[in-house]
Amino acid sequence: MADQYTKAIYAGAKWSMLRIWYNRCLGLISTLVLVRLLSPEDYGIASFAMFFVFFFIALSTVGTKRYVMMENTEDAEKLNSIWSLNLVFRLASAAILWLSADSVASYANEPKVALVVQVVSVIPLIRAFHNVGMDVFEKNFNFKMEAVLLTVAKTISTLSTIAIALVIQNYWALITGVILMALIEVFFSYRLSPFRPKWSTRYWKEQWSISKWLYLVSVSGYLRSRVDMLLLGNILSSRDVGFYNMAQEFAWLPLTDFLTPMNKGSFSVLAKFKHDETGFRERLHSQLAMLMLFAMPMAFGMCAISEDFVYVILGQKWLGAIPVMQHLSFLMIVMTLYMLVHSVLILRSKMPMLFLCDCLTVAMVIGSFYGLGYNTPGDLSMARLMVGGVFLVCLSSIFLFVIRLQASRFLSALLVPCLASALMFVCVQTVSDQIDNHLLSLLASVIAGGMTYSLLMVLLLPLSIKMIPEYRSIQVRLGRLFRLPSYE
Repeated sequence: MADQYTKAIYAGAKWSMLRIWYNRCLGLISTLVLVRLLSPEDYGIASFAMFFVFFFIALSTVGTKRYVMMENTEDAEKLNSIWSLNLVFRLASAAILWLSADSVASYANEPKVALVVQVVSVIPLIRAFHNVGMDVFEKNFNFKMEAVLLTVAKTISTLSTIAIALVIQNYWALITGVILMALIEVFFSYRLSPFRPKWSTRYWKEQWSISKWLYLVSVSGYLRSRVDMLLLGNILSSRDVGFYNMAQEFAWLPLTDFLTPMNKGSFSVLAKFKHDETGFRERLHSQLAMLMLFAMPMAFGMCAISEDFVYVILGQKWLGAIPVMQHLSFLMIVMTLYMLVHSVLILRSKMPMLFLCDCLTVAMVIGSFYGLGYNTPGDLSMARLMVGGVFLVCLSSIFLFVIRLQASRFLSALLVPCLASALMFVCVQTVSDQIDNHLLSLLASVIAGGMTYSLLMVLLLPLSIKMIPEYRSIQVRLGRLFRLPSYE
């Protein structure tokens, strides 16, 4: 039975990674073209407008996917009811977003934002018609369909964005691409799923009794992760907002392209164990150890290569993004832990605690951004990192005192890869300092970092395997590959 669920997590990770890595290749090509056609100001205007789009989408999200995976939704009438409630919220969201355009532009001190917000308000309207049948695929561990849907949408929208940017060379190319992607996603959700939703209000009361906290957590979670963009629009110029947004996107590249796909399917699997306390904790320990094994070196590594990365990938007009990228890369550790806490507290019906944690973080970000008097992207990103450190303590406390994971195994899963990652960071910095050419330095740093971390973890394996039993699978694989003796 356990093997079945392990395979489900690997299947989710496989299809998510295939989709995301393919999309990232497209995205990298697109970025290399667009950063040379568009200015940081263009990115700032587009990213600020898109913050409000996805904020209103969060406001109109009633936990549809989580509800489908948590409850028995084989009844077509239940799916119809879920789809209908989501439709109402999304349509209202689109209307409110359109009406708030002038207020958003006034807040950002950028008149151009008003028309952009009015145009992008069509995105919640389009997404309102998404076929809920696609969510049933994931409930049944069929991750292929969603991967196909998002891959097709990303391909068409990326090529269209590049083509439009070559002609008009301003932020409307980015806006058009996002709208087109939403249209394609909805269209193919009906092509790939045989389910055809119909209007129904039969189960609204039942669903809302479950979804209300999912709704609040969706809103608070989005604000927690993106509140800095809301505040930056009022504090910084569009150009500096562009620096911050671009740095954030690349600093979190490993999170979006590797760690999140690795966690794909874990919610569905943990949901199967929610009445088996021992199995639930073992599955959670296993997922935690696996994620931290990769999250730590990726966070330290992205910080170490930030300067070379910006020079080589983005170009000299984006140098203001370097300190932001260095600071925000460490937040990947916090967000990876949050992914697990988020799933567990939802399954344990402790969503009010999750909501309070999010609200506390939002309040701290607002206080640090306005209270400390910072007015540069680098200083503000440092303030964001400090808030992330406090949130890390909160998450660790939840793991230890609410979820009640074994302290030695939890702390070891964090500290062992953290030690190896810190030593790797020193090695990478030393290599980078010896090379003047940024391209060669970037290549050498990546190679040195990968080799150093791998070697350190192999050396630490005999000591750490007793504290982190999940590492035994690594020992077995290494033993088979190199015919090494078993560590006891």
